[in-house]
Amino acid sequence: MTTRATSARETTGHRLDRLFRPASVAVVGASPKGGYGLRTLRNTRAVGFTGRLYAVHPSHTEVDGVAAYPSLSDLPEVPDAVAAAIPAPGVPALAAEATRLGVGGMVVYGAGFAERDEEGRRRQDDLVAATEGRLPLIGPNCLGLASYRGRAALWGIEMPYVHAGADGTVAIAAQSGNMALTTMLSGRLPAVAYGVSAGNQAVLDLSDCLEYFLTDPAVKVVCLVMEGLADTGRFRALAERAAALDVSVIALKMGRSAVGEAAAIAHTGTLAGRDAAYDALFRQTGVHRVHDLDEMIALCTLLAAPRRPRGSVVGVFASSGGECGLIADLAEDTGVPLAALDDAAESALADVLPPYMAVHNPLDLGANAWGDQDVYRAATRAMGECPNVDVVVFSGDAPAHSDPLDEIGWTEMISGAGEAAAELDVPVVMMTMATDLAPGLTDLAARHGIVLLAGTRPALRAVALAGTPRPPASADDASSTDADVRRRASELLDAHDGTLPEADAKRLLKLYGIASPPGDVAADAEAAAAIAARIGYPVVCKVHTPEIAHKSDIGGVEVGLADEQALRDAVARVRSRTGAAYPLLVERMAEPGVELIVGGRNDVAGSLVVIGAGGVLTELLGDAAALLWPFGGADVRAALDRLKVGALLGGLRGAPPGDMDALADTAIRVGRLLADFPRIAEIDVNPLLCRPDGCLALDALVVRAANPKGRPN
Repeated sequence: MTTRATSARETTGHRLDRLFRPASVAVVGASPKGGYGLRTLRNTRAVGFTGRLYAVHPSHTEVDGVAAYPSLSDLPEVPDAVAAAIPAPGVPALAAEATRLGVGGMVVYGAGFAERDEEGRRRQDDLVAATEGRLPLIGPNCLGLASYRGRAALWGIEMPYVHAGADGTVAIAAQSGNMALTTMLSGRLPAVAYGVSAGNQAVLDLSDCLEYFLTDPAVKVVCLVMEGLADTGRFRALAERAAALDVSVIALKMGRSAVGEAAAIAHTGTLAGRDAAYDALFRQTGVHRVHDLDEMIALCTLLAAPRRPRGSVVGVFASSGGECGLIADLAEDTGVPLAALDDAAESALADVLPPYMAVHNPLDLGANAWGDQDVYRAATRAMGECPNVDVVVFSGDAPAHSDPLDEIGWTEMISGAGEAAAELDVPVVMMTMATDLAPGLTDLAARHGIVLLAGTRPALRAVALAGTPRPPASADDASSTDADVRRRASELLDAHDGTLPEADAKRLLKLYGIASPPGDVAADAEAAAAIAARIGYPVVCKVHTPEIAHKSDIGGVEVGLADEQALRDAVARVRSRTGAAYPLLVERMAEPGVELIVGGRNDVAGSLVVIGAGGVLTELLGDAAALLWPFGGADVRAALDRLKVGALLGGLRGAPPGDMDALADTAIRVGRLLADFPRIAEIDVNPLLCRPDGCLALDALVVRAANPKGRPN
């Protein structure tokens, strides 16, 4: 066997070049009887592969016109890429042989690995070990890799060839092979550059695919279909790199409705399940999150267009008053603002309308405008030249049985809009009310430079998402934690198992710069009175034990105690309600302010901080937003802008505004504390009192994880 010659296609120097742009491909298990191997040979040739193609079979010398050899070692060269179309038990040995030879990468189609049972998990471990960290591998349990840009298709079943030879700008990677294939098969999707079915992600995962896609300057949009991410930190860095390259990333993540690992004690789990970490990750990195394939295809189509929306404000017209009414409703539902038309736009639009029709947005052109090229040209130009309009949208339907399109006005309307679109600096979108399309409508729109989006809600969702400005790269506003602070915090955590008593939780927070009212723990009424005399009245008295997390629920908190007798009476009441002689925490009563919650937790996705309405309204309102560490003050303020409680912080109806800088600083400090100590399962600062002159932690809960796995400290 000869060593591999350098391929002319290798231009990026990336470790996955040989897999995505191979000069030679070997299909192991290819057989004249059919199956994944034979289909891979045919797919590879059908997408225009011009390199060396080999089959590997123990008894055949030729398969479907391709020379066959008994093993990889018998090939005349080391192939760049190998497709494994053999049963699962033989795959680890094949991977070991490929690794030893120096193969550039492998795709493993077969099932029977970690997705199945314990034996399968052991087999997958053997497969990973066989790669020795040197063999990039997609799968197992996948459909494979379609590299239209590399003119190679290590793909095991039928696939669309329409993207072959096209100037693809879209890359797709999905854990679900069927969803990857369905997306590529869509007649509404722009040309695809790469499509990957990642399967079990035993070696290469979606982040590896994203990293490679970003090496190709032709790729403008990346679509990812995922169940989760193994390394959110790496994904975050790649998403920020994509933003710097002006590559849009779209994520369809399954599992939104699943109940996350809600805490047994704190409010944080109620406000933000496991999926909230992904929401925060996507939002902070500018990744567009969609909820289904229709949304993903619509958004991908809009972002892949030559002119991307500069915002989400739309000017809309149609030849139907009913459609205009529905569009107005759905625009409000999806958060798409309708533009206020300027005088020039109103005048131009009035010129094309019958005198009895008024100019509005959405604009009803009337039935007489149907099929009128001049009217559609003028309406598109008038809307597009209005400085308030980011996207021009015209609505209409050509369902499956609308043929022939050129006999019912569509050619005239689309060509008229297209003539105007060529002169505008905003995208022009044709939006259908339903997703049912006549054959040829997509091509007709594309020929005239019109972006076709099927279905009103997916289309408007796409406009809303595409017009959302990308956030600046998230950053930690404060410096790293002092070593002595970390040491003292660690000692405090080590002194407890499970939930820390409130006083110790507040001491931990104080080490990280989060203040709480002055006070101390008392064993009885005499000690409570002495503490109150020292810190000054009025005071708060509450039961102090980690056994009772939500003290107010059982009457374990008494507030506004103005003198010693009131305090002693309160001690008696608290003791009677709790039924035990627990210690008491006596603190100075704080001045009024806005009650918030700043909580957080550590899980496999990272350190998540939740901020929202606090006090007794926390779970009732559910008004909260999540942030994934690291983040900075700008991220906190953006989160608060999405919340109802944000209006209170701004000084509603003459009330003094809260100290937003102090609030942002508190959230950052909670995030750092969580990140510094992964053994903290949860933190709940509720209520956190936000006043004009700073923030105070009125109550605090810190829960240690029993056995944090895989994370230090």
